Amino acid sequence: MTHLALIGPPHLTTRRIAGLQGVYRIGRGELPGVAVSFDPGDERRRQNLLAWFERGAEPGATLLVDDWKHCTATDPGLADAVRWIAAASWNVRVIITARSVDELPDRVPLRVEVLDFLALHGMTRFTKALAWKGRWWKVPVGVDAAGAPVVVELTHFADGKWRTGSHLSVTNAQAFRSLVLGLMCTHSPKLFQTIFVDARDSGVFDGLDQAPHVVAHHRNADLPEVAAMLMAEVERRLEIVGNTWTVFDHRGFDQVLPQLLVCVSGVEDLSAFTDIAEEVGKSGVQLLFDRPHDVTDVLVDDCTAPANLDEMARTLPALMLEAEPAPDFFSLHDMPNTHVWRPRPVKLQYRVAVGVDEFGQKIEIDLKSAHLQDGMGPHGEIIAPDDKRAEGVRALVLGLMARHSPDELQVVFLGGDLFAGLDGAPHVRHGLVDLLADHETRARTLAEARSRTIWDYRAGQGTMPELLVCVNKAGKPPPELLTALQTLSREGRTYGQHLLLCDTTPVRLPDVQTSFRLEWDNGWTRRIGRSVENVVLPTDLNDRAWSLPVAMS
Repeated sequence: MTHLALIGPPHLTTRRIAGLQGVYRIGRGELPGVAVSFDPGDERRRQNLLAWFERGAEPGATLLVDDWKHCTATDPGLADAVRWIAAASWNVRVIITARSVDELPDRVPLRVEVLDFLALHGMTRFTKALAWKGRWWKVPVGVDAAGAPVVVELTHFADGKWRTGSHLSVTNAQAFRSLVLGLMCTHSPKLFQTIFVDARDSGVFDGLDQAPHVVAHHRNADLPEVAAMLMAEVERRLEIVGNTWTVFDHRGFDQVLPQLLVCVSGVEDLSAFTDIAEEVGKSGVQLLFDRPHDVTDVLVDDCTAPANLDEMARTLPALMLEAEPAPDFFSLHDMPNTHVWRPRPVKLQYRVAVGVDEFGQKIEIDLKSAHLQDGMGPHGEIIAPDDKRAEGVRALVLGLMARHSPDELQVVFLGGDLFAGLDGAPHVRHGLVDLLADHETRARTLAEARSRTIWDYRAGQGTMPELLVCVNKAGKPPPELLTALQTLSREGRTYGQHLLLCDTTPVRLPDVQTSFRLEWDNGWTRRIGRSVENVVLPTDLNDRAWSLPVAMS
């Protein structure tokens, strides 16, 4: 008998099992229609059932392990017992249900049925904030005849060194749709966009063309005209990337060029696209054909797509267009209802989310120097009217305080009521602070330790907190403060000193430069170089700005 694995949520696996005779189940709760059902925690009855199946049970009986991950967590020996039953008992069947393919046991001969498209991608439900976390490397599209996942490699290494995009061909129509929908479900439109070319108007992209990732959908199009348009896009991208080795190396905080997948269906002569294929490494334009071609690096193996693919292709793109609610402060920072001061890798230090974009993805600001630690800093501005400016300050400074202890971060506030609430945190240095004296002390300490930067000093086991100097109405500082701002602007990245200049208009001071800006203009935006990102701040920011600093103290 064929042993079976069903991948999907309980309501789908239950529907698939309904009507089967002679089912003996191990699982939580009750399932109508099964002969007998034992909770995985009921060791005596569970072991008796497994022993009966190991002896052969009755011909045609089915052992159902419902929710494999939960059951094996309760009984670590269950996997070995099921392997024995599946291998030795020829007249019984084993059925396993799981939420995702990667939960299935090794060395059990199972025919895998993926009932749910989201389960193939390890999701139980789709929300933009949770789902659009993909990296442009690979995506699952289905399972092969042996039940193994079929995963499409989106990139390869040119000359064994530089990561570059692959051109793809998929002959199975459902696998074609599964690949495109999978990319839409795991990548936001800022990281992935697509153009559909349906030469025969066959409807292969129906439903999918409603997703926000779709730049254009050409039906019965003039191919030379489409190819010319695509070549113009390639040239535009090459101009942006410039001398960078690949589009992947080009990406940074100040410039994200999305991958563009050109999906071509029903075209007999694909030669019009060969020129486009040549610059895939730098342009980020990849081709997906419904038939093999010389330019395609990857031919996707035949596979079985999830059973509810067509339903998901109708419903998910519409769901992607719906607005998602803004998170509260603690949800944004993935922390319990309190601050979390714990060591973090250098890459994540002094880097915090200030809000989310229109796709529910976190928008972060990294105080670290762009030249020393691949950050966004070291200095920034918050530009907003008087009644909005405090929100931007709180979003950034409170997030930094919640993630970093006073031993890692100290803050100086200059400029009055704008910082009310935040000034109760233990990070704040009160009273008159001589910024130039602090600068000289830091310089002397690093010189005595023979450290070039504050990061070298810490690597040598020295301790010294970063200093964030927040200045309200910074556009017209007094002369003595201007001298300090100029000094910190020039040398702050070396000694861990950062400026956050706040005003109603962009700050223009001689010898003072900033590298990021949080700005209000009928909505918040984060600006870094040429990058402009919309930002929605946490919903409870005002309340947290008053309560959390007190809790920290």
